[in-house]
Amino acid sequence: MKPAMLALLIAGGLAISAAPAAAQVDFSGTWTLDRELSADLTKATFEPQQAQTPRNTGFSGGFGGRGFGGRSGGGRPSSGESRSGNGALTVDERARLHEIAEYVKGFTSLVIDHTDHSTFTVTDAQGRSRLFPTDGTKTQHAFATSTIDSTTRWDGPHMVTVYTISPTRDLVFTYILVPATKQMALRIRLDESGRQRTDVPELRLVYRLAH
Repeated sequence: MKPAMLALLIAGGLAISAAPAAAQVDFSGTWTLDRELSADLTKATFEPQQAQTPRNTGFSGGFGGRGFGGRSGGGRPSSGESRSGNGALTVDERARLHEIAEYVKGFTSLVIDHTDHSTFTVTDAQGRSRLFPTDGTKTQHAFATSTIDSTTRWDGPHMVTVYTISPTRDLVFTYILVPATKQMALRIRLDESGRQRTDVPELRLVYRLAH
């Protein structure tokens, strides 16, 4: 299987294991965004999309229009939000999601320091570094106008950071390493009461190891 196809399948949510379930892999390195396989970062948003413009979000239809959309599901009817039971976001929730989306737009490259497995440090293309303890300790992160709590933990071989948007809503970052092909996938989704919101497409990014 070609490396590009492997990355697409993993990022698209199909049943492929990147590493043994109990393994704690090392994400350290300089990672460059593969724009051909990734969503358009300039359109990054974690807020519910307007029903009348589902094809302009940059997230439906998979990476680069290749049809690996998984759960992104473009073209849902306008009643999709009401059928899924997803509640409206508050002003504060929208503000937090917007600030994280602006931060994520700097993820055109990532430098990850993970040599000490008790911490996970991510530096974006703008030189902004954030340190995440990997034992689930609550950590505060300052954004443009707000401070947002996060927790980071292992999920098998994957690293998962959860930003607390409100008591019922979280933004979940999942880092998936594919050591054999020197690739990494990053999936970001909005959860409500522990379940993914169906009206907010998951952001999927694929990176290649530069060095």
